[in-house]
Amino acid sequence: MSASYGETPGWPALPDGLSFAGDAAAVAVGPDERIYVFNRGPQRMVVLEPDGTYAGGWGSARDYVRPHGVTACADGDLLLVDAGSHVVDKVRPDGERVLRLGTHGHPSPVYSGEPFHMPTDAAEHPVSREIFVADGYGNSRIHRYDATGEHIASWGVPGTGPGQLSNPHGLCLLDDDHLAVCDRENYRIQIFALDGGLVDSWHWHRPCAIRRSGDVLFVAELGPPAYMHGVIPDMGCCVTVSTLDGTVVDRLGDHYPGASEGRFLSPHGIAVAPDGVLYVAEVNAMYLGVLGLPVPPQEELPCLRRWSHG
Repeated sequence: MSASYGETPGWPALPDGLSFAGDAAAVAVGPDERIYVFNRGPQRMVVLEPDGTYAGGWGSARDYVRPHGVTACADGDLLLVDAGSHVVDKVRPDGERVLRLGTHGHPSPVYSGEPFHMPTDAAEHPVSREIFVADGYGNSRIHRYDATGEHIASWGVPGTGPGQLSNPHGLCLLDDDHLAVCDRENYRIQIFALDGGLVDSWHWHRPCAIRRSGDVLFVAELGPPAYMHGVIPDMGCCVTVSTLDGTVVDRLGDHYPGASEGRFLSPHGIAVAPDGVLYVAEVNAMYLGVLGLPVPPQEELPCLRRWSHG
């Protein structure tokens, strides 16, 4: 476990009867400092105060079938990526939709290259307000839109070669000119220019999400596939901290996976507050199901973690 970060026990404090159903798919910190948890429980968006108390929420399973990604924009809006209904929404903090990319419930043909087939994450450029979408589970593609939702370009094809993709799962802008893409099933992070040109590639263990805070990057790493899970120490199931050139400097989590304090089972989404506090969303119920392990009651399966400097 990292000596510089520690988990906050007993966080958050949800009201009785409300849960994330064991799958807090993604998390973001808004300019209002509230924490927005896009999850697969009955209330798809749960809003928390920094101290972990409940501040409200909205959205049902009819609105968002399989919540997957959330990103806070500079203007306070949120980008919501719903893999289950094949759309990316830009919404106000209260859930009012201001822009939709894609058609709800209508995926493009699998691996056609056309948006979207189970998209995974989105990012907004802080200056141009262009939107970049990782179209991961059924396309292996990155799409670029202008601020009004007009399609500009797309890049990426299935494969293992340079610039090719296998489940682009998470992304973030490193700076005004470069996009980092978690090329998860190729076990790497690829760095692209905004026109899709490949700039660099870093080896990583099944990277799920990436976020920048100042001069460091936080990367959520999923564990090994089901057939080898739980027997190899220090292989994923963690959050790694790196410099902006991809040099790892810290590791958060235990040597082995788990749902207890100080461990990660399936880190899937990351958010970093201005004060450096790290929030990690996990899809633990889904991951236990994939592994064929018993899933405990929802209230006993933590899936949202708060880590801060010790």
